[in-house]
Amino acid sequence: MMLRIGLVAYVWASLQVYLFRYVPDGVFQQHLTCEISWYAGFVNVAINILFPAALLWLMAKVLYNKVRWQDVLVVVMLAQVVNYVTGFLLMNPYSRSKSEHILAAIESGDMMLKTVAPFDLFIIVSAGLVGLAMLIYFFYLLVVGMKIAMNSKKKVHAVWIVLVTLLADTLLHLWGPYLK
Repeated sequence: MMLRIGLVAYVWASLQVYLFRYVPDGVFQQHLTCEISWYAGFVNVAINILFPAALLWLMAKVLYNKVRWQDVLVVVMLAQVVNYVTGFLLMNPYSRSKSEHILAAIESGDMMLKTVAPFDLFIIVSAGLVGLAMLIYFFYLLVVGMKIAMNSKKKVHAVWIVLVTLLADTLLHLWGPYLK
């Protein structure tokens, strides 16, 4: 059942990447692009699931020999759902239009943002705060899920899980195996 939820979320995220024209270049990084092919979303989201899952599985295998690949894959897929929701909130055309108002004001020299409507600022600040909360929730789901998959009760394993995830994000960002 959880694998099915993860697969549905994968398809949703892949379509979202195409429709909102952004590249998820890292485990939890998202950057706008002018044009993206329809299949790039499927490839890029798969990379963001499989690469961290492989690194987390290797770490889990070292710490607990009986961990299964399927368990780690499901944990990563379900934790990534939070990132897909964040992408939907931050990268949709409405939020992007509000961001463009702020960028235009800054480019015209209005560093105090006096020419930007207060509602636009409210939308951007709210989206940013929700995005930060979702990032914390992503790590929470990932740590709890991985600790269950690894049958671990040690707190130090939570630190290892976060560090391996940050390593995966950094390697993906530097390597850049993404289609555009």
